[in-house]
Amino acid sequence: MQILAPGSSIRHRPAAVDVTLAVMIGLAATLAKRYLDFHLGVPGHAGVGWIAVLVSGRLLNGRPGMATIAGLSVGLWGIPVGLAHSVGYNMLLYGLAGTLLDSGALLRLPLHRAWGAAVAGTIVHVAKYGFIFANAWISEILRRVEIFGFLGALANHIIFGAAGGMLGWAIWRSGGALRARLQQRLTR
Repeated sequence: MQILAPGSSIRHRPAAVDVTLAVMIGLAATLAKRYLDFHLGVPGHAGVGWIAVLVSGRLLNGRPGMATIAGLSVGLWGIPVGLAHSVGYNMLLYGLAGTLLDSGALLRLPLHRAWGAAVAGTIVHVAKYGFIFANAWISEILRRVEIFGFLGALANHIIFGAAGGMLGWAIWRSGGALRARLQQRLTR
């Protein structure tokens, strides 16, 4: 089993704890999506928050499949939190994001490095953009992405995805530094 975070202790936790943690990460991602969307009219800007939560959650909970559970739970949490789409739509959209974070290609990225987290965030956000693009194409619904311009929206998704990945890495990294400081104080 490949562990993304050096020194991760997932082998010592019961699976039920990791699943519960993944569902709570999904709740945090849902809240970030809902409340960090400032309705700027700029496609992709709200992705920074939920991508940061999913990436830092993936680093925190390294058990295989947990990012997928976190992504799927966003669809379930979306109803009580008030995300704009249906449960199925949100489960497909954010479940895809979580599944990508669990996929073999992204598992090889060093998420514990800033550049690896940025690349993972970019890939996840571009995949979300592709999902929205395909949905708009099939359903012929006019969206902000179309008004803004497809290439401009794609560029925004790349930039905001990378920013979300780096923010997720920074959150995880600062948590590790805080744990190390606390451990150092306790051992004095």
